Amino acid sequence: MRTSEAPLFSTRPQTDDSFVHYGSLNVPKSATGVFDLAVKYLQRDSIERTLIDKLENSATSHQLVIIHDGNDSYNPNTHRISWDPYSALRTTCGGSQSPALGLGHEIDHATFDPIAGARLASHYDANYDNLEEKRVITGSETHAAHTLGEDVRHDHRGSVYAVASPIAR
Repeated sequence: MRTSEAPLFSTRPQTDDSFVHYGSLNVPKSATGVFDLAVKYLQRDSIERTLIDKLENSATSHQLVIIHDGNDSYNPNTHRISWDPYSALRTTCGGSQSPALGLGHEIDHATFDPIAGARLASHYDANYDNLEEKRVITGSETHAAHTLGEDVRHDHRGSVYAVASPIAR
């Protein structure tokens, strides 16, 4: 587990006019507070910690885009992670997940082999929409949910609702 003195990433973030660079991930300056809070929380889980490190050290440059509609996503064509830091998820079983866990979910998509991800995404699954979503939800997301004391999803559905913090549910 990271101490408060240790950086969130192994490399020191570099700043330009509008972004802070965490290795290969570019984060809008205005979002560094919520992003740092979410990453600190996610790094309590060993798999999320590995995925974050993989994203930081990727040969591909990625960009975090802050959204406000709860529609978190990863676009493999633009390498953009869209994340709403104030939108939690109510699962279809009545549980809840934090916005931070949603970020972890998208980081898994971003760090997975793009060819294998596209292949999995092309295969329909009735509960998870496709096998790529099933891979992430039943894999890293479920592991992190258990570690962080959050609820587990059993499908790729749910409803979003507003929260005051990226780590609230």
